[in-house]
Amino acid sequence: MSDMVEAAASAKSRPDGDRRLHGTLWPTLRAGLRAALHRVTVLSVLAGAGARGAAPCAVFLPSRGREMSSLLRIYMVASALRRLGWQTVVVPWRLGLKDRHRILNALGPDLVVMQGARHPLNRPALYPGLRIAYDMDDADFHLDHLAGPVRDAMAAVDLVLAGSRYVADWCRAHGARAKVVWTGTPVSATPYREHAARGPVVAWAQTAPATYTRERDFVLEVMRRVRRRHPDVRLRLYDRRPGEPTTLLAPFESAGIAVEWRERLGYGRFLDSLEDVAVGLSPVCLDNPFSRGKSFGKILAYLDRGVPVVAGDAVDHSLVLDPGSAVLSNDAETCADAVCRLLASPGLRQEMADRGHARLRDVFAPEQVATRVDAALRQLLADRPVDAASRSGAGSGAATVGSPRHPAPGPERPALDVAETGLCEEPRREPARAAA
Repeated sequence: MSDMVEAAASAKSRPDGDRRLHGTLWPTLRAGLRAALHRVTVLSVLAGAGARGAAPCAVFLPSRGREMSSLLRIYMVASALRRLGWQTVVVPWRLGLKDRHRILNALGPDLVVMQGARHPLNRPALYPGLRIAYDMDDADFHLDHLAGPVRDAMAAVDLVLAGSRYVADWCRAHGARAKVVWTGTPVSATPYREHAARGPVVAWAQTAPATYTRERDFVLEVMRRVRRRHPDVRLRLYDRRPGEPTTLLAPFESAGIAVEWRERLGYGRFLDSLEDVAVGLSPVCLDNPFSRGKSFGKILAYLDRGVPVVAGDAVDHSLVLDPGSAVLSNDAETCADAVCRLLASPGLRQEMADRGHARLRDVFAPEQVATRVDAALRQLLADRPVDAASRSGAGSGAATVGSPRHPAPGPERPALDVAETGLCEEPRREPARAAA
């Protein structure tokens, strides 16, 4: 490493140093720095994991960093499982395959929890000899770019932790064992704002809303009806990406609806932004295949910040939400009437908000979700033992992941950048183009 730094400094001192550094030496220097950083990251992960004890060990492979579904279904669950007697490690999502193998071989985990196929290295075939629990909260098998990898995974994984009944049923039909585990969320310590202090703000907190054209049209129809009775109502949209055209706003503005579209926010800032929201919308249009298995993380955010919910009567909403905390309907007039009644009555909103928050604490807090995951994973360990000769684990004499006994398919990939992977928390494509 020091040789590369000295070579770069020497090149910089010559007249053509800038050109030589950026054209010839810089790629080498950058690769060396990146490799060193990843070695430090691997050592940090292993140091944080501690020595392998008698507790069951699970290594988690998230699709992204600490945001959205990765935060709620991977990082939060891994942390809560430690309080239930597990040793858990979350592998940084940017690490390449070789570094992932180093961590797995050093720890010799009892199982791997892999978050779906949205990360290009989340492929069961790359981790032979290990039990794999496959976490999938959305119907990614209906997306063109993920349908193949998800279908291939069904024959290779030992269990699917499915975010809804629809996802679980599809997985079972394609040969996998599946258990429904609803997404949970940390319950904020700070109280939410009283509804007497909130204005007439209606939120549609949909990730990538421009791609959900059917749901957008439904929200537009609802808001047209609401505006006739509440001319001062304001609609708030989320997840506007840098440089994204504002064509999504045009039909709302043409209808005279005051609308704002906020940029993509981290989860904490997103929760803060809901403090002044009076009603939260979450429509589901079932003629869009992807929506049939859609997760409800945004609904949980509404409940956390005391936002009454008006949602589609679809997927698992009738099980997730009780009648006192939400209005469920697929009819635009019924939804509009519910929004109008809520806007007109801060007291009714407060009552629904309090019931919804109690439901969140009782069913969707990290401890509650972790208890269900704990039961599912312990059952997997009991039902599907792995032969010690095929397990990974440093110092045990067992075959390691990617070893000659179990070679990892394909060449080693370099460390991943966001630009390389194109990963996202929700589909980037128009759901109408989903695979059959």
